[in-house]
Amino acid sequence: MNKEFIKKVIQIKRLEYEVFKQIMPSSVKNKVDKFENEVFNLVKDIAFEIINDDMKEKVNVKSKNTKKISVDFN
Repeated sequence: MNKEFIKKVIQIKRLEYEVFKQIMPSSVKNKVDKFENEVFNLVKDIAFEIINDDMKEKVNVKSKNTKKISVDFN
């Protein structure tokens, strides 16, 4: 698919969601906003943990590599 087309479809869906939120009653809107914040924080924490795990694995792999050294016995 065309990259610009996909961007426009995503933008349309985002705008539809914003319109839908505007017509919600305020009590429901507050609950949805709170839920969105909790989901965002959860996704952020998960991404942070994944990145940390990947970095730890890379450090462990680098430390296990052997390096060739030369020794002068003179």
